[in-house]
Amino acid sequence: MEKSTQWSQEDGIGPLGWVAMLLCIALFIYEHFWGNGFTTMVVMLYCSFLLPSVLLTRRVQEKYFIYTLEYIKAFRKFTIVMSALFFCLWLLATYTPLIH
Repeated sequence: MEKSTQWSQEDGIGPLGWVAMLLCIALFIYEHFWGNGFTTMVVMLYCSFLLPSVLLTRRVQEKYFIYTLEYIKAFRKFTIVMSALFFCLWLLATYTPLIH
């Protein structure tokens, strides 16, 4: 099968993926002790978008999504963007005081 060179992915989880997963665990621990309902929900959404963006590596895509590789690549790009947005939203919600 011809491999696309549009977006060269790694075969396994890269260092950035490990850092993002460790950050997710740290955020869950932080939210357990100092979070509120809104920021906890944002961290859960961050995690739910982070998992497909990290775990859908090239090997997984070629093994399970052989006929829909282009769609899975687009889905993975979308989940990367959404997890970055939810992380920024968490930063904004956590460190910006609410206006009363």
